[in-house]
Amino acid sequence: MADLTLQHNGTSDSTASKKNVRANSERENDNFGKSVRFTLLPNEKYWFPIRATHHRAQKIYDKLVAINNKNLELYLPTVRHIEYSNEDFNNPTQYIKDKPLDSSLLFLRSTLNDFRSLLQYQALFPGMTPYYNHFSINSYGTNDFLTVPDRQMQSFRIIIESGNENIIVRQNEVPTLISGDHVVVIGGPFAGVEGIVMKYKHQKRVFVELQGIGRYATAYVPGAWIRRVNG
Repeated sequence: MADLTLQHNGTSDSTASKKNVRANSERENDNFGKSVRFTLLPNEKYWFPIRATHHRAQKIYDKLVAINNKNLELYLPTVRHIEYSNEDFNNPTQYIKDKPLDSSLLFLRSTLNDFRSLLQYQALFPGMTPYYNHFSINSYGTNDFLTVPDRQMQSFRIIIESGNENIIVRQNEVPTLISGDHVVVIGGPFAGVEGIVMKYKHQKRVFVELQGIGRYATAYVPGAWIRRVNG
């Protein structure tokens, strides 16, 4: 197998080209809803969402961790659940267990070339399927892989890793994003989250949308911790 080095649950590489990420994001947003000519750069690092069929996210994650090299960064979003042991029915022991946020979703950060190399060995990872961006066409006239901009991924991770039980993680609970200011959270456990502020059940929350994947929201955020982002 190609040398595909892995870092799991790591943080985004601060040396990533902000200029290219911003340009890519602007082109996709400006042309949302129609096919555009757009090509991922072969040696630029991107976050690639992975669809794990038959709820195999944890199994695929574990197999990729076993590669134990450095060219790939893997992220499996998890949430904490309180469970109880069955050893003593009258006095069950309480413990906390991390479970995948979505048993069909994980993320890889790598260059386009390394991601393509990994997919050549797709048979070794049953159920691993890339997402495709159906709103853009590359120079070969086909749909490129779907990617998540670094800033959106950072906001998503802050929400998921906050440990707050009142975050919204299921898409069917989230209202359609029709209006609302583009904001950044500047205080509290969700500091750094950038998205759209909207009221949900009479509470101010900040929503982050990962195109083609789902929408996620913070718990209640006081107005004093929210700042409008211009542009």
